[in-house]
Amino acid sequence: MTTPMDCDNITDDTLAAVEQMDLKGDVEGGDVGVPSKTSNENENDHFDGDLPPDSEDISEDEGVRSSTGSSDSENDSGTSPDAAEDVLLEGTMLKDEGNGHFKNGDLDKAARAYRRGANVVKKLNKQNSGDDQVKSLLMALQTNLSMICFKQQKYKMSVEVASKAIQVDATNVKALYRRAAARRKIGDHEEARADLKTALQQDPSNIPCKKELLSIKKELETHRDSQKKALAKAFSSSGGSFLYVDKEADDKKKAEEEQRRKKEEQELYKKRKHEWEDECVKRMANNEPAVSFEDWEKEQNSADEKRRKKEEKKRKEVEKRRKAEEKARRDAMKKNQSNDAESDSEDDALTESELAMMRGYKKTKDGRTTSYFTRELSEDEKQKLGDIAPKKLEPSGSSNVPTRLSTSTDGISRPSAWNKAGTWEEKDTTSWCNSQLRSRLEDVTVTSKYNVEILSVEELTGDASVAIAGGKKRYIFDFHAKLKYELTKPDTGEKVASGILRLPDICSTSHEELEVIYDGWTKKPSTHMEKHALVSRNELSEVIRAQIKNWVQDFNEQY
Repeated sequence: MTTPMDCDNITDDTLAAVEQMDLKGDVEGGDVGVPSKTSNENENDHFDGDLPPDSEDISEDEGVRSSTGSSDSENDSGTSPDAAEDVLLEGTMLKDEGNGHFKNGDLDKAARAYRRGANVVKKLNKQNSGDDQVKSLLMALQTNLSMICFKQQKYKMSVEVASKAIQVDATNVKALYRRAAARRKIGDHEEARADLKTALQQDPSNIPCKKELLSIKKELETHRDSQKKALAKAFSSSGGSFLYVDKEADDKKKAEEEQRRKKEEQELYKKRKHEWEDECVKRMANNEPAVSFEDWEKEQNSADEKRRKKEEKKRKEVEKRRKAEEKARRDAMKKNQSNDAESDSEDDALTESELAMMRGYKKTKDGRTTSYFTRELSEDEKQKLGDIAPKKLEPSGSSNVPTRLSTSTDGISRPSAWNKAGTWEEKDTTSWCNSQLRSRLEDVTVTSKYNVEILSVEELTGDASVAIAGGKKRYIFDFHAKLKYELTKPDTGEKVASGILRLPDICSTSHEELEVIYDGWTKKPSTHMEKHALVSRNELSEVIRAQIKNWVQDFNEQY
C-alpha cells in the first residue's frame, strides 16, 4: 500500500502544481468534489455543472439488486427481497430528485430529498448490516446531503451528516473530505487534519484532500505567527511592555505593604508586652497573682469593647438630642412662617379691581392720575400710621446724638434718644465677639483614650452686632474659623496624630447645629490607633459645639 501523505511533507512545488491543476468535477462556488476510487460508474448518473462527479455512487444500468442475491429469502435486516427492492428503488428516486433540484439551484429541496432518501435506505442498514449496494446508496445520499449543508453554510450540520456516513464506512474518502472541509470552517483544524490524513491513507494521490490539507497548514501557520507577534509586543521590554511592568510594580507595592503591616504588628505586640509586664509588676506589688499574657489581652479587649459601647451610647444620645433640638427649631420656624404668611396674605392678595388697575394707569380719589402700583391708604390705615411726614431730629439734652445702644437701670435695652420710635438700632460688636470666640476655641481640650488639644486658631473671620428692632433685642453674628488640633497619648504625651478642622458657619441662625468639617490628617495615626483616634476626634466635635454655645451665652450676658 502506498505510504500516507502527511501535510508536513508537502513542498511548495507540490502546492503550486496542485493550484494549477484543472480538477474535473469542481463545483461552482468553491466546493471540490472528491474523485471516487471506482471508475465503472455510468456517466449519465453524474451532473454536468454544479454537482461534483461523485454525487452518486449507483449506476442506473446496474439496476436494483437484493442485499442477499436471492429472491426467496429475507435479507439481514429482516426485510423481504421484494420490500428491499422497493426501498432501494424509492431511495434511488429520491436521490435522483435531489440531483434534479441541485441542478436547478434549489438547495433546500435538494437537501430535503437527500434526507428523505437517507431515512428510507437506512432501514436496510440496521447495525450497519446492509450489503454493498445498500451502503453505497446510503453513502451517496449522506455525502451529497453533507455537501448541500456545506453550501448553505450550515457547517456543524455538515459535520454531523458526514459523521453518519463515516459510521457506515470509516474509510470512505469522500465522507472524510466532506467532514474535514466543514470542520475547517468552524475552526476545528486539528480534527480536520486527522480526517484528511485518514483519507490520504486510503487514496494517497487524492488532489482535493492534499489541497485542503495545505490550506489548513497555511491557516495554522498564520494563526501561530499572529499569536507570536501579539505576545512579542506584550512582553518585549522596548515595545511598550505593560504586563511585566504592571506586575512588577504591583508585586513591589504588595511587598512594601506587607512589610509595613508586619512592622506595625511587631511594634504593637512589643508595646502590649511591655504593658502586660507593667501590669504584672503592679499586681505583684499589691500581693495579687500575676496574669498570663493571653488572659490580660482578653481583659484589655473586654475593657475596650465596654468603652466603645459607652462612647457609642453617648454619641447616640448626643445625636438624638441634636435631632430633637433641630426638629423643635424647624417646627418653630414653620409656625412663624405660617403666621407670617397668614398676616401677609391679607395685604398681598389682589382683588379683581386691583388686577384690573395693573393693566395701566388709574385715578385716585382726589383726582390725581398715577401708575397702577400706587396704593391708596384707607382712613383706618392713615389713623394707625399717624403723621409720617419727615421731621427734624432734635438733640437730647446737651450731648450729641448717641451712637450706641443705651441700657436702662433695670437691665433692659432701650433705644437711644434719637430713635424713640424703636424702629431699628444696631451696634457693631465684632471686635469683642472675635476676641472672646478665639479665646473659647483655644481653651478646647478633650481627655479620652487620647488627649485632644486645639493648637491654634489659624483663621477667624466674620462680624457681629446687636440690634434693636420693634423694641426687641437681636444678636447677629456670622463667623468662619479654621483650627489646628493634635492628639497625644495621656501617659507619655507622645504625638499620635494631628490635623485641620473648619467651622464654616458659626452664625446666629444655625449655631445650635454647628457643622464641623475635618480636612484630613496632617499626621495620620497608625492602623491600630486609627479607631480610637476617630472616636477622640468625634468627642472633640461635641466639645467645640458646647464651647460655641458658651460663647453665645457670653455674648448675651455682655450686651
